[in-house]
Amino acid sequence: MWEWLGSGLRTELYAIVGHVLTGVFILLILSSREETQSPFGWLLAVVFIPWVAGPAYLIFGGYRVRRVASLRLLRDWQFTLALPAKLGGAPEKAPSGPEPVFRKSALDDYPNATGNNVDVFGHGEEKYARLEEDIRGAEDHIHLAYYLWANDRTGMWLRDLLTEKVREGVEVRVLYDAWGATTAGWLLRPLRKAGGRVRAFAPLLSPSTVLGANLRNHRKIVVVDGRVAYTGGINIGNDYRGREGPRLWKDLHLRIEGPVTRQIATIFAKDWHYVVGEALVDERFYPRMPADGPSVARALPSGPGQYWRAFHETVFNAITSAQDWVQVVTPYYVPDQSVQMALASAARRGVRVRMLVPRHNNHPMVALASNAFYEELLKAGVEIYRSGQGMVHGKQVTVDGRWATVGSANLDARSFYLNYELNVILKDQGPINRLSTLFEEELHSASPITLDDYQQRSALRSGLEGLARTLSPML
Repeated sequence: MWEWLGSGLRTELYAIVGHVLTGVFILLILSSREETQSPFGWLLAVVFIPWVAGPAYLIFGGYRVRRVASLRLLRDWQFTLALPAKLGGAPEKAPSGPEPVFRKSALDDYPNATGNNVDVFGHGEEKYARLEEDIRGAEDHIHLAYYLWANDRTGMWLRDLLTEKVREGVEVRVLYDAWGATTAGWLLRPLRKAGGRVRAFAPLLSPSTVLGANLRNHRKIVVVDGRVAYTGGINIGNDYRGREGPRLWKDLHLRIEGPVTRQIATIFAKDWHYVVGEALVDERFYPRMPADGPSVARALPSGPGQYWRAFHETVFNAITSAQDWVQVVTPYYVPDQSVQMALASAARRGVRVRMLVPRHNNHPMVALASNAFYEELLKAGVEIYRSGQGMVHGKQVTVDGRWATVGSANLDARSFYLNYELNVILKDQGPINRLSTLFEEELHSASPITLDDYQQRSALRSGLEGLARTLSPML
């Protein structure tokens, strides 16, 4: 149809359209009021490959984040209106209408709660054994949300266990992330056929969610009968059991009984309502738990339209308030400038800051980007250690032995701004001491990254790390 144009005119037309698209996307990126990630990588990509980077920004960039956040905020408010006030819903005198009410922070909805019993698991086998015991004892309902559900021996084991409970008359609801658990729809068909409710978060081929494909549900949640809850970093798969195959995998997870269980149950219910439209508002989903445990804790959900930046701000505040020491465990360290500066500044003012990262990362590109951030930290006095072997997948920040957080969120821009995450804030000595003990045990076999060794890496390696850091907004 373009034959009537000469080849020269076609070339000029393509160039003009390319320049126009570049200008439009640059304006979109620069006009973003919410800093989801550094815009520099997007700007660079749009300038050089506008035909590819432009559409990618519409799917993965801040433009779509704001649209999805608005929808999520509305759906969560609709759930809050449906939930009785005595279960944490909107008060009876709340203004009527569909408009959501903005709250100050996640602390308003999920305050510190005393009387919890908290168990800390440092290995997958510990978590899976206790989880099986709790699932077998379930009498009314089991709710699960996982980012990754592998099609392997462990994934099939949990599927079959849940199928057995469905046949006993227990309600089972499963929410899996369509990106992280690409085969879960097929794997969980027997559970669905038996009567279990199984749904995917943000299906990749759904017209309503494809343009928000970059916003994933990274949470790991199990709630059994509303009386016990699990959350942390351990997904469902053989790797997470610990030593499976060639790689040793270490992680962190929590089991909680007490008032925080209701908080986590509500977080699952909001996710379920967002995806399915079913409001789980019956009192049996939120039984009143005895507050007779020793632990003070609270849930910390975060994500677009749902306490956006809550994890980022909480961790930043904790690090900047540190007086003696900070322990950090993270598999993927790709921070924004504020967290990078908070860690470096803490070290410069005399706080002992130690960070544990994996020796063998399961995402090589992210590992390169992480390495590019180390030099500034090392120069400031931060101690960085590589694990002795295998993949460290735990996510932990502990400050002065009096405050800690464990959960699904990494210290990277994706967890800060894009993913739906769930962490737990801990404020008593029992679980915090357990976390510190696990940290110290890991350091026995870890090796420090020294500034001299770091600066002696090859020019090629340094260049690749710099490139990965530049592209980190798209990782």
